[in-house]
Amino acid sequence: MKLSKDGLDRIAGYEGYHDALPDGSCKAYQRTYNGKKDKWTIGFGCTSGVYEGLVWTRAQADDAFLKELTTFEAAVNRMVTVDLNQNQYDALVSFAYNCGTDALEKSTLLKKLNKGDYKGAADQFQYWNNVNHKPVKGLTQRRASEATIFLKPVAPEPLPAMPQTVEKATEPPSRKSIAATVAAAGMGVAQLMPADPLTTAEQFVSTGNRIRGVGRGGHDLAASALSLAGWPYVLAALFVGGGLYWALCHYLPRKTA
Repeated sequence: MKLSKDGLDRIAGYEGYHDALPDGSCKAYQRTYNGKKDKWTIGFGCTSGVYEGLVWTRAQADDAFLKELTTFEAAVNRMVTVDLNQNQYDALVSFAYNCGTDALEKSTLLKKLNKGDYKGAADQFQYWNNVNHKPVKGLTQRRASEATIFLKPVAPEPLPAMPQTVEKATEPPSRKSIAATVAAAGMGVAQLMPADPLTTAEQFVSTGNRIRGVGRGGHDLAASALSLAGWPYVLAALFVGGGLYWALCHYLPRKTA
């Protein structure tokens, strides 16, 4: 699986873009939480190869963020052995990106999940909010958000709306639509006609079947045409009727002396 656009945006929002400089670039930073110094970090929470004094452009920060995420996507794909929906996958990648792949691999969260206990796994997010044995407000909020996303069903693709109140048109169809209807039905009838006249008794049954098919197609076309108001439809029906009469006369096998 791959991280969704929504999942990507959420992780970027959780991490934030730090520490931004006036020209839009960013520099490496190191925070202290509950008396413990965190890793050197830059951009959207990137820590790989980061050191004091490092400066990135915004483009470098964006590229590094996407590249670093692939490590955590691969880790979730490798470690999880049960089926995941997109929301569950996104939440786990976010968790791994913040806590680390080792934390996910050794967690009760993963053990419960791989046993099929999705609810039990969701309950485990809340325990990963401490730094130096004390909770951090931002982590508490993030874990609660990830657990909520993990439990959120994936919405099915909406079906197109189909009106249930249908009205008869107040104006007759255009000449273009009439021509298209007659042409389509005419092509259907033409496809039933044999390429060459049938003259042998052996082909009599086949001819009869074709003629019956032509008759049914002609009937449908004529009925459609005559159900509409106006002389063009009547002419269309007469045209089809004449064609059927010619087909009956031309294609039925004649007796030979």
